[in-house]
Amino acid sequence: MVCRFRRDGTILFVNRAYAEAMAQPAEALVGQSLWQFIPPEDRTAVEAGLDQLRPDHPHVNIENRMETAAGIRWTLWRNHGLTWDGQGTLLEAQSTGFDITERKELEEQRQLLIDELNHRVRNTLTVVQGMAHQTFRGSEIPPRQLAAFYARLHALAGAHTALSRSNWAGAEMAEVIRQGLAICGDDIERIAMSGPPAKLRPSAAVALALVLHELATNAVKYGALSDHAGRVAVRWQVGAEDRLAVTWQERGGPPVVPPARTGFGSRLITSSIARQLDGSVDLAFEPEGLTCRLEFPLRSDRTPSDLP
Repeated sequence: MVCRFRRDGTILFVNRAYAEAMAQPAEALVGQSLWQFIPPEDRTAVEAGLDQLRPDHPHVNIENRMETAAGIRWTLWRNHGLTWDGQGTLLEAQSTGFDITERKELEEQRQLLIDELNHRVRNTLTVVQGMAHQTFRGSEIPPRQLAAFYARLHALAGAHTALSRSNWAGAEMAEVIRQGLAICGDDIERIAMSGPPAKLRPSAAVALALVLHELATNAVKYGALSDHAGRVAVRWQVGAEDRLAVTWQERGGPPVVPPARTGFGSRLITSSIARQLDGSVDLAFEPEGLTCRLEFPLRSDRTPSDLP
């Protein structure tokens, strides 16, 4: 559909496709206002889009609904400014429209599914926490172990919160780090973070959030964050073949003594990165502080959706 119009909405010309959509002769549409074919609730957004047209920016795309003879249809309009007055105010423009109703309906269905997924994930985590509370209540399991379990569950919930904000399209590295380090509280001010923008696929976001939670928990209990002198640096970079390299480095805390045995936290870090993400893990228990180096691909060929 093609429509040429004045800035006030007066139609100057329409082609046959536009006329057929409105079930009116083309000559009958000339002189009418295009606003009568746009739902009132869409007009503000359309006018705001047209206001972006300037002599140095003559093109803008706008998606809005149209009241056609066949009913409400979504249309993508490619608007081109034609003439302006001496102050650069738009006088006339021409729009070319394409019906995108089916695409919009698919987007709405997808959003409904994502909302349902978010709801179910939140409910599932709540149920797991409730089951754990009832199962372990009155048991002989030490409170410290229960607290560690609940903290890991909260880290998992935080990762899913980050993913839900982006409709499960992935999560930004900075947000994943923030969720993974939530256990640090005010001590997060002693953690320096640096690296380029990077988007993690869902499974990588969940795995990295849990790994960072384990590293932060260890730092708070035994490492650099266990006293006021220690500091932590988290650095990341994207290398060849889109592989993300993350370094966790602790300095200034108590002297580090390598553990006599491999604990659950170390096993979780290894399994999350090496097994789930096809990556590598290097834990170095250096006297001056723990250094953990992680590397894994930003993308995976395992599954198309790659949901965690």
